[in-house]
Amino acid sequence: MSSLLLMQQATDSHDLFRLINDAHSPLGDIFFGTISGLGDGLVISLLCSLLMLFRLRLGIASVVAFIVSGLFAQLLKRLFDMPRPPAVLENVHVLGHSLTSHSFPSGHSTSDGVMVLLAFLIWSRADWRSWSVAILFVLAAIGRIYGGVHFPVDVATGLTIGVVTMWLCWKASERLPVETWLESAWAWKVPAVIVAVQAAVLGLGYHVQPATAQSLALILPVASLVILAQVWKQRSADE
Repeated sequence: MSSLLLMQQATDSHDLFRLINDAHSPLGDIFFGTISGLGDGLVISLLCSLLMLFRLRLGIASVVAFIVSGLFAQLLKRLFDMPRPPAVLENVHVLGHSLTSHSFPSGHSTSDGVMVLLAFLIWSRADWRSWSVAILFVLAAIGRIYGGVHFPVDVATGLTIGVVTMWLCWKASERLPVETWLESAWAWKVPAVIVAVQAAVLGLGYHVQPATAQSLALILPVASLVILAQVWKQRSADE
């Protein structure tokens, strides 16, 4: 019975994959090809580091959640080593490079899951900004299905891992003496240096995954450095 159930779940997952992946269009390729890159490791790391400039405790929790959830996802990838859609299905619409192994879970979706919950921790459940950002990162995760590199179960599992890890790290961060750290100028200078380094790496030849999202390597570094310059000017004036 369990074997039959697993076979049925696999079939259902493939059907849902086909429903999303087969609905491709030139406009969809541009949209999902770009936003799916939001789950790239360096992109997420940069966004979390930026948050430390404004909400130190939450920023630290998000950085740790990104690292821990990412390591856990990579462990599961090596443990299960499940094939990706192009390895088991025909006529898969692929954005970027065609991959065949380590499908479960989706690493990008795991990072997206961190950002989904983070949006509601930054603002509130009643704030439209929370829902806007959360939906954006859910769509980024769905883009991994649209782009032909993951099955729905890979994405759903990744999102769950990211959300749960972010919640646990946020609760654990309540024990950190952040208020004491904020009395030091290093509380914002260290994150500022981290942001500057990450923005430089991202903007100077880093290859965003998928390759269709390479425009993020231009937009995000410029935006980050503008924000950093404003923060640096304001904090320096306060000192």
